[in-house]
Amino acid sequence: MVPVGLSLTRTGGGAPEESHAHALADTLWAHAAPEYAIEHIRAWTQPDGIGITLFIRAASVGIAHARAERLMAAALASGAAAARGYSLTFLS
Repeated sequence: MVPVGLSLTRTGGGAPEESHAHALADTLWAHAAPEYAIEHIRAWTQPDGIGITLFIRAASVGIAHARAERLMAAALASGAAAARGYSLTFLS
């Protein structure tokens, strides 16, 4: 299992509420098709957005990052309220 760290920064500014982190985790699970091999999702608020760690079954860090990138692209493109207004940065 490979942890992949991400940061979602609010494009409109301001700190998110804790419920936003939970809603975003739910949105990610809703888009987590089996091919993404997601084992666990941790999400928490930060002063400028939401921190996320995705735990992904993968043979390498590169494969895990590719899966995380596809999942995040699907979730952010979905138009779900929890995924709107954020820009994405990979941390690890």
